[in-house]
Amino acid sequence: MTISSDSTKRICNNLLKDILTLHESDNSIKFFRKDLTRMTMWLFIISAYFDKKKINIEDLARAIAPTSKISKPSLRLILENAKHKGFIQFSNSKTDQRSWYIEPDEKTIKEFTNWVQTFRDV
Repeated sequence: MTISSDSTKRICNNLLKDILTLHESDNSIKFFRKDLTRMTMWLFIISAYFDKKKINIEDLARAIAPTSKISKPSLRLILENAKHKGFIQFSNSKTDQRSWYIEPDEKTIKEFTNWVQTFRDV
């Protein structure tokens, strides 16, 4: 499959517009796209949500390990900051009281869904 130069140009323009627009806002997309580790975390959390799977901090740490050497305390700090900003929420596991599930907040789901739509229109 060959991508035409017009398609390539539209994709580049959309990505640049997206970066510049998000740079000015304060939302979950900007928060999680700050670096590769956060973006990887964000995609695993969103993916688990849409797959109707539960993901906890341990699962997330293992999932991002191939792309990031982040410590668990640093991972928890990022998650706590995201929770404080209202981007994610924690729910207690019914089977293991020590384990907390990570779920995107409604705001994050809406922002992600709208953000993805901009790339479908390319």
